Amino acid sequence: MRRVMMKVVATAALVLGTSALASAQTIRLTAVLSGANETPAAVVTGATGTAEIFVNLATQTVTYTVNVFNLPSGAVGGHFHVGGAGVGGPVVVDLAPPANVSNDFTLSGTVAPSSLRVRADQGIRTWEDFIQSLIGGQVYVNIHSAVNPGGETRGQLTVTP
Repeated sequence: MRRVMMKVVATAALVLGTSALASAQTIRLTAVLSGANETPAAVVTGATGTAEIFVNLATQTVTYTVNVFNLPSGAVGGHFHVGGAGVGGPVVVDLAPPANVSNDFTLSGTVAPSSLRVRADQGIRTWEDFIQSLIGGQVYVNIHSAVNPGGETRGQLTVTP
């Protein structure tokens, strides 16, 4: 009986340890998108949004869901940009909204190393650099519109438990 109980305890410990390891390899980031976050100057807009990003450290993939609300004119782009809060930066990964989509819409997908636009001048030379910048709070989501091609609504990504 004692041997059976030891096996049950060992199996439970293995299962709990494995699930903790799996969750530790996925990092969740979120952002609230707003025209007030645009830089160098805020954009007056009714457009808002949310972003939820999952970084899988084991597979080195980034899965995103960006919800945009009340975008008054057609979207002309959506991107991950490298840059801190209040700092404009270059595009590093495209999110590719459908052409001229407006009002409420969702962008979702998974990006991998082949999606990266290298920005050596910004310290983004590899996918690993992008992942580190993302987790370190140096990446933001920006949705660009026909009326505001420099960006209509922006949100800084931060790690969220």
